[in-house]
Amino acid sequence: MAFEPGEVVQLKSGSPALTVVAVEGSHASVVWYSDDIAEFRTHTIPTIALETLDLTEFDDDDDDDDSDADDSDADED
Repeated sequence: MAFEPGEVVQLKSGSPALTVVAVEGSHASVVWYSDDIAEFRTHTIPTIALETLDLTEFDDDDDDDDSDADDSDADED
């Protein structure tokens, strides 16, 4: 599978969200934020080990939070 810089991926075996920063042949350089050490990390990973991360799950969660905030504002008026 071909990946593009800026695409959000994860390891097929599971991992945090990784952002592709470069692709060279069959390897992708990725960056992610590590909460454990409070800094960004980078690594080059074979593209066969990666899959595109479906971000629609995260978008739905954000939409729910926004609607809750709107509802609470309406209750105060």
